[in-house]
Amino acid sequence: MHKSRANSLVFTTLSIAYAALILFPVFWMWSYAFKSEAEMFARPTVWLFTPTFEHFGYMIENGYHHYLVNSLIVSGASTALVVIIGTPAAYAFARYRDMKFRDDLFLFVLATRMAPPVCLVIPYYLIYAKFDLLDTYLGLVIAYLTFNLSFYVWVLSSFCRDLPLELEEAARVEGYSRARAFVKVLLPLLRPGITATAVLCFIFAWNEFMYAFLLGGQNVKTLPVGIPSLITTQGVRWGEMAIIGMVGTLPVMVVVFFLQKHIVRGLTMGAVKG
Repeated sequence: MHKSRANSLVFTTLSIAYAALILFPVFWMWSYAFKSEAEMFARPTVWLFTPTFEHFGYMIENGYHHYLVNSLIVSGASTALVVIIGTPAAYAFARYRDMKFRDDLFLFVLATRMAPPVCLVIPYYLIYAKFDLLDTYLGLVIAYLTFNLSFYVWVLSSFCRDLPLELEEAARVEGYSRARAFVKVLLPLLRPGITATAVLCFIFAWNEFMYAFLLGGQNVKTLPVGIPSLITTQGVRWGEMAIIGMVGTLPVMVVVFFLQKHIVRGLTMGAVKG
């Protein structure tokens, strides 16, 4: 019993030390958001200081809160469309084994994800310029939809293949149509996989820079695009940069916090089979 308690104490101590090591850069970034420039570069390091909100005032005056809203709108809308369109598509690839050109079509879907963004952004720009989609929410949502949809279909189709076919067959025997069996029987079982994959798609869209930079503009400027403007001729505005880093992590942290149960279940689906 004493040995078990000693091992538990050692494990707890190492876990706390590891967590402190990982979280220290986050703490350092957050502290810069509330330090004056003199305190940021003071030597020795200033650990106790009076918080200042001048950096937040600069961000609001220059419209960075609008960039945050734009990122939320574009990332959220594109992720929602990915789930709505990609879930039936993933199910079809997993279940319809006799689909004509199924493997070729699935490879085509994957190819859209494998291509570097720089290869696609120029055709997007030319098409968007012709259809007046530049600097619009719809244009960015469509662009994010294309590169996230292939990833979503690829990952979720593996979850669909792991579900027992007998469940669907039993529902069909009970008189359910294939569509109703999918909605009533399979969709609740796929919820963890859908949640985990959708969170990854949201993170990809949230951090995306190239499409937002070249296809967006002043009206639809996202948070990653606003970061380079903090590097001025007078130097880097470290306090404001820290605020963007702090605010940019909050939506992802909130989403992961509230959906962590589904995310863990989704990431471990199919890991152990009976």
